[in-house]
Amino acid sequence: MRRTLVLALALFAMAIPAAATATSAVAKPVVIQINVVNGKVMGGIKRPSVKKGRTVRFVIRTNAGTGVHLHGYDIEKTPKKGTPTVIQFVAKVPGRFEFELHHPDVLLAQLTVRP
Repeated sequence: MRRTLVLALALFAMAIPAAATATSAVAKPVVIQINVVNGKVMGGIKRPSVKKGRTVRFVIRTNAGTGVHLHGYDIEKTPKKGTPTVIQFVAKVPGRFEFELHHPDVLLAQLTVRP
């Protein structure tokens, strides 16, 4: 009985670091913050680059516009004044993609997804 208990505790102790490693291996999303005031991107056009397979989260704050659109992924949302617009997705397609505000038409970012 005592030997079984010792063996069980030893196996449990070895499993804890493995579980911690598996949890920490999950990468946090790449967050791109974009602020637009009166049709102008504060701080300039963003040009983030991510590796294929990463989760990307755009957070857009704007006081103008009828939509934000990520070309190539065809993701579009309608921004609401005073509330951040969040677009999150997994970057599965390599290439360079424009992210725009519509009406007024403004380039917000050029996202590069590396293979």
